[in-house]
Amino acid sequence: MERKDANKGELLIAGIGGWGIVTIGDMLAKAALKEFENVAWFPSYATMMRGGESECCVMFSHKRISSPVIYRSSCVMVLGASRIPDFENRVKPGGLMLIESTGMNEGNKVKRNDADIRYVSAIEEATKLGSIMNTNLVMLGAYVAASGLISKESILEEINSRFAGKGKHKIVSACNEAFLAGLKLTQQQA
Repeated sequence: MERKDANKGELLIAGIGGWGIVTIGDMLAKAALKEFENVAWFPSYATMMRGGESECCVMFSHKRISSPVIYRSSCVMVLGASRIPDFENRVKPGGLMLIESTGMNEGNKVKRNDADIRYVSAIEEATKLGSIMNTNLVMLGAYVAASGLISKESILEEINSRFAGKGKHKIVSACNEAFLAGLKLTQQQA
């Protein structure tokens, strides 16, 4: 996909605590630092435990960022069908919405028709690859492919720097594989 506006990007990630919402937001922000002059990362937790509401906002631009907090975003990513009603109207018209879709039914689907809505079976894909814990990385790959704003190389560098360490080659390899699978899933939808 071609970059819509290569000068800036904004992503609002919503989900449930324990699914790595804040982790992929942090990784995206650090990768964006390699390509953009200004980056803002703002995580938010409803509770400090697994299962609580969690969201994260990441913005990157070649111009100054006025605030690290936004209500409506050009891209919204949702991990967890229960969060769709809260975030369906937070994607701007003409924007992109990525939704983890494993186990969804028609009643959970987004009703809007003024945005690019993409359903990504990230849990299913991560499970096939051997670790449901990498669902967030599949979704990050889907975002990178669909938005075209950050290079896959910058994300792969961040994965390697974050998870590398003595004896952790298998972890890095699994994380890279999950991210690359997400890239492919979204490219197939385009």
